[in-house]
Formats: sequence, C-alpha cells, structure tokens
Amino acid sequence: MISTTTPTTEETLTLFQKIEENFPHQTLGDNKWYILLLTAITAGGHPELAAELYKHLITSKPEFSTPEQRKALTRRLREALIKLVSVVGVVKPCASFAIHLKPEIPVPDTDISTSRSDILYSWD
Repeated sequence: MISTTTPTTEETLTLFQKIEENFPHQTLGDNKWYILLLTAITAGGHPELAAELYKHLITSKPEFSTPEQRKALTRRLREALIKLVSVVGVVKPCASFAIHLKPEIPVPDTDISTSRSDILYSWD
C-alpha cells in the first residue's frame, strides 16, 4: 500500500542521512547522492521535500557554507531538475523549483544567471 502522508521534518532528515551513509560513494562518487535523492523525491511525488534537502545541505555540509558554493549547488540541483523533465514531465520538477522562492532560502543563494529575465526584446 502506498503512503500518501508527508513525512515529518525529523523523518525527512533521518532519511537524507541514511541515504547519504548507504550511498555507494566508491563507485558513483562523493557529491552525487543528493542529486539522485532530489530526482527520486521529485519524481516520486514529494517535490516539496526539495526545500528540506536544500536546507539540509546548506546547514550540515561545510562545502556549501559560502554564497558562491550555494549558488553552484543551486545550479547543479536546477540542472538535475531540468533533465528530469524528459522523464516525468514538467509539473513535478516545476514544483521542486519552488525551493528558490521559499522565504527561508537566503537571498544571496538565489541564482538567476541562466534566466532570461534580463533580456530586453525589441519589436522594432
């Protein structure tokens, strides 16, 4: 039977830690577990947990302690979600994109370097 409940924050963090501990780092590399986890929770119907994953990474991992490191993380997560569109469609990855709109995400971490919001269109 499939559970339709959303896990608590404590259950979510425990899940993240267990996945990181049991991830095959030797064969797949170190900083790949959270990419796999992001795509799994997004495709599996819990895209809202992407914000919890991001908060977990920036609060518990020293490699994401500076704004520049967090921007690089944001780009990497966004790239994974864009690639996921071809597998699960647009809706679920778009829901995970909302992690960048959450008020608890520090403003210096937002990265719009690859957006088209600053393009001026000339119709003349």
